[in-house]
Amino acid sequence: MKKKWLLTLTSAASVLLLGACASGDTDPTNESTGDSVTTESASTNEVLVYSNSLAGGRQEWIDEKAKEAGFDVQYVEAGGGEIMNRLLAEANSPQADVTFGMDEAMFFELLDEDLFVQYEPSWAGEIPDEANIGEQYFHPIIEQRIFMMYNPEFVSEEEAPKNWQDLSEMPEFAGKYRVPAALGSGTDQKAILSILLQYIDEDGELGISQEGWDEVEKYLANGYQTPENEEQLQNFAEGKIPVSYHFLGGIPGAEEEFGFTAAPINPEQGVITMREQIAIINKGEGEDYSAAEEFVDWFGSAEMQSAFVQEFGGLPVNEEAVDSATDRLLELAEATEPMDVDWNFVRENLSSWIEKVELELMP
Repeated sequence: MKKKWLLTLTSAASVLLLGACASGDTDPTNESTGDSVTTESASTNEVLVYSNSLAGGRQEWIDEKAKEAGFDVQYVEAGGGEIMNRLLAEANSPQADVTFGMDEAMFFELLDEDLFVQYEPSWAGEIPDEANIGEQYFHPIIEQRIFMMYNPEFVSEEEAPKNWQDLSEMPEFAGKYRVPAALGSGTDQKAILSILLQYIDEDGELGISQEGWDEVEKYLANGYQTPENEEQLQNFAEGKIPVSYHFLGGIPGAEEEFGFTAAPINPEQGVITMREQIAIINKGEGEDYSAAEEFVDWFGSAEMQSAFVQEFGGLPVNEEAVDSATDRLLELAEATEPMDVDWNFVRENLSSWIEKVELELMP
């Protein structure tokens, strides 16, 4: 499957467009003018950030706050899968200083390639012990839940599916529920994982039973892939596609922008719950990591995380910032239960799962 990229490199004075991306979590804007990232450090507070969590005004907001804090930040934006692949491709000559936004599985995969340096941020003690799983190589900042939702203007609670697999068995929803058009986005990947992780079988292909692969194929075949010239949230709001999926932190903003109220679907097994992580990229011995460390200390602090979630949503992992989550986010969190996920198992198989789905199961 051909993948398109959007990699945006932004500084205080200029915007350099590196590619075009059709990933579900980013906004395509312009044509490519190149495919490499170059930076020239003129001061110790310059930081190049790679992230899949910069869309929807986040990059501009972070940049404004960073300038106020004395940072000169540049950004590369893409879906989670694209960011991970770019970091892996640059392993022998890293460009980024800091990366944040991807989930535990992706960070574990990058850690396997020795791409991070150990660092204990100033706010590490404000993180729950069970959330600190990166052995100081990476740290959690925002909790996200990815779940199905329906538009109650067009679907009643009684009519709504109770699980992902129900959709392929309900003729009334044929072609009326959103499915991924590609798997470069972390959110789109979680839609597939929400099914696969219900069919773990050590004797099955890639650790998944044949029933699980069949369910994914049926789910994809009967759904609706949003074309590039359509907005999936607008389709949801208008009832064209009244069943979809989204990430927790993005729902309140989407509801306000598109004029709907989403009803979350909480399957018996729970919903995929991941924590966006942040880490400093390993550029080898002798590298000056002071600017990257200062950025991590600043961005992950309770003050910054409180301000960030008030603006863009999400559940902060920092216990000092939890009360900053909006009432709507807390309501959605109360309506969903986290699924028990073995992220090491996911990390070991994720790339192979994505490859199989893209090459063999997607329409």
